[in-house]
Amino acid sequence: MAANRSKWQRVIDLESGTAMIVTDLHGDWDAYRRYRDRFLELHKYGRADTLILDGDLIHYAGPAVLDKSVEMILDVLRLQEELGEQLIYLLGNHEIPHIYGITLSKGEDLFTPQFERAMGEYRPQITALFDSLPFYVRTPGGVTITHAGASSAISQPSAVELLFNFSHQAVLQRARKQITPEARPYLMREMRQQYGLTYNQMAREWFAVTGLDDPRYDDFLVGSLAVSSDPQMEVLWPALFTRNEKEYGDYNYTLLVNNLLKALSLGYHQQKVLVTGHIDCRQNGFKLVNRQQLRIASAKHAIPREACKYLLLDVTKPVETAEELLPHMQSIFV
Repeated sequence: MAANRSKWQRVIDLESGTAMIVTDLHGDWDAYRRYRDRFLELHKYGRADTLILDGDLIHYAGPAVLDKSVEMILDVLRLQEELGEQLIYLLGNHEIPHIYGITLSKGEDLFTPQFERAMGEYRPQITALFDSLPFYVRTPGGVTITHAGASSAISQPSAVELLFNFSHQAVLQRARKQITPEARPYLMREMRQQYGLTYNQMAREWFAVTGLDDPRYDDFLVGSLAVSSDPQMEVLWPALFTRNEKEYGDYNYTLLVNNLLKALSLGYHQQKVLVTGHIDCRQNGFKLVNRQQLRIASAKHAIPREACKYLLLDVTKPVETAEELLPHMQSIFV
């Protein structure tokens, strides 16, 4: 097995072996344990070489007592020590807020505060991990794995280079420079008007900040400014939060998938199929989005949950269409 950073920092080239692809476990320890143990068993007998966790490992949508997001991330860090390059963790949209120190919500669910509190002493390790995560894995067989799918973000060649080499820290550094002593109180008042709470309340309740002397006190302010005003976020945000055909329509989205695959083919084997997670899959634990994209639901996004699937992929075997991957979908409940 050979996994290497490509010429781009956020793209991994997985050159050989069989990959087990799992996505969107969202703090579900039972599902994570089943997939981890299945991979280790397959690995032991030479049937799988690389485990790919395709983003959104965190944020359980249910009772807080069942949320094992931090425990799962700590176990991934342990597994990385054991497996090295044979474990690949891709960035999902739910990891993004903890890089930028912002909130993420869906309806009335505010996901981030519990994870922020639970990180505790492990915060530096966890946030450094999230900051380092690649966005794409591409293979010589022509299959690319990414969390969310295609978007309109890379319509220009300059945007391709920006996304594939993206630096979160450069964005945050630019935002921090904008927070001058004169601008700081004005920006905090704006945030109070937006959220209905004082900045001090939000920092303490949402991000486990201990007080004014906490070095993380300004992080929510910095991250909010970065996400709302930095032009480079207009490339990153759609790439990680795209709603695929639900956002663009079937025809336009098919064009965007082809555009992404074309960009990922530059200087490499032609990429022909996209494997993603991110969105609910009803009944089968997967969906053929179009001829070139397979969507997998490995836990939360499978309806019902017991329909969840993972993909075993021979990364060297040429693949022309997403449908060719269906015989390689498997279940942890069998």
